[in-house]
Amino acid sequence: MNAGERLTVKVEAMAPAGDGLARAEDSARVVFVPHAAPGDRLEVEVFETKASFARARILRVLTPGPDRIDPPCPHHAAPSRPGPSCGGCGWQHLDYKAQLAQKRGIVVDCLKRIGKFADAESLTAETRPAPKPWGYRNKVQIPFGEGPHGPVMGFFSAGSRTIVDMRECPIQPDISVRVALTVKAMAAARGWTFYDGKTGRGWLRHLYIRTNAENRAIVALVVTRPEFPDREAFAAELRSRHPEVIGLHVNHQPERTSVVLGEHWRRLWGAREIEETMGRFKFAVSPGAFLQVNTPAAEILYDEAKAALRDGAKRFAMGLDLYCGVGTLTLWMADSFPRIVGVEENREAVQDAYRNAERNGVKNARFRAGRAEAVLPKLAAELAGEVAAVVDPPRIGLSQPVRRFLTDKRLRRLVYVSCDPATFARDAGYLTHSGYALKRVRPVDLFPQTPHVELVALLDRS
Repeated sequence: MNAGERLTVKVEAMAPAGDGLARAEDSARVVFVPHAAPGDRLEVEVFETKASFARARILRVLTPGPDRIDPPCPHHAAPSRPGPSCGGCGWQHLDYKAQLAQKRGIVVDCLKRIGKFADAESLTAETRPAPKPWGYRNKVQIPFGEGPHGPVMGFFSAGSRTIVDMRECPIQPDISVRVALTVKAMAAARGWTFYDGKTGRGWLRHLYIRTNAENRAIVALVVTRPEFPDREAFAAELRSRHPEVIGLHVNHQPERTSVVLGEHWRRLWGAREIEETMGRFKFAVSPGAFLQVNTPAAEILYDEAKAALRDGAKRFAMGLDLYCGVGTLTLWMADSFPRIVGVEENREAVQDAYRNAERNGVKNARFRAGRAEAVLPKLAAELAGEVAAVVDPPRIGLSQPVRRFLTDKRLRRLVYVSCDPATFARDAGYLTHSGYALKRVRPVDLFPQTPHVELVALLDRS
């Protein structure tokens, strides 16, 4: 196969990265096709070739698969829409039940291929659906740029830094879209400059919005320089047009990088944090702290984690929650232990966690600020009796020092919450060669309309 070659392919399944896994009708070679659906028969054009596979774009859907639907978002890719498409959520063309089945398939594939678990099918349960497949995100970071006719604001096209100008976004709540469109108009009226990643010039990089179930919002501007001459007038106009906004912040990101947020935050007006209700708890979240972006689905995720922790009615003398953020999972699990310790490297999030424990009357939880690799050796002396650990690491999974710590024989149970089935499968493979047995895995859908899947796994000492 060569770049530019046209093929007719049949799509077999969805790959872990979200593309359709297809094969040409006259070849056994794998072709990955973005925005394909299982069962599709497609005419495609190859745009990238490797030794063992190729990647191709859809030219025509010859015969749609049984799970293909019309995507509701006008910015989603479709063969009938030429030009760049939004890279934000690539599965809107898949029926939601099919999305759930394919996400389970991705988990099973990673367990088999990466973790070498021969019994991956029987270990993996059905995917728990999200209560809200649309309008579910409580946080959004929207890049700005300079277009040919003024500012553009939206999301990057897949595989590029081209911003697809946003008019609507069905996975965001209505308040986030309305505030974003208002800020865009206000920025244009003020003649602000917008960040250019090639030159490093321009002032406004991203708009950050965090919302809650009560339809309130905190807004932050991510900028290259901290100066903001007309901040008072801007804040007053934004408050007047959107009374739902309870706080305005600035994040300073001077580096020429694709990392959205810088280290330094400054509150310009209003609330320093936003309060979110999850189950029976109320959590305060400062703008830079981590909170699951799909609150109703996160409750399902945490209930699954708690059920795994209590499996077999087993009780433990102490609990650890690594990568605890603002303490959501720590407090959710707290009544299962005499005491529990949360570990989190973001010091502002640890301050939020202590306030959250106090506001919810949880007295047996405490928190340690620092990277898990640095904090865990200091905690080793405190491990007494049988201990259970809960981990919810970033997408890269557990580092080698953390994996080694988890092999301490005083740790009898591990509940692993993961946002990346591939790194989870790698870590689970390591842990099962170090004394644990993988008991079960439950996928949970926190990101409808995308290929991303969370999971909860139970590992016990053999």
